[in-house]
Amino acid sequence: MPRQVQEHLAQKLRAQLYEASPKPQYLGDPAIPREFDSLIERIESQDRAKRSERIAQVARQAVEDALAGLVPGSRRR
Repeated sequence: MPRQVQEHLAQKLRAQLYEASPKPQYLGDPAIPREFDSLIERIESQDRAKRSERIAQVARQAVEDALAGLVPGSRRR
């Protein structure tokens, strides 16, 4: 599902949960029902994996670019 569609549906779900759920009884009272814990954890895990992969790609590209800049300079000596 495209990211924009996921965000739209998540916004609708949060709005519905907010309207339908009882108000917190105390500071720190979980606002999201426990039934969603596994789903939220899975989504967060997927997001962390995607973010880590993007960071690794950027880091690899930066190292490749840095090494490419060094190789021509070392041949001139």
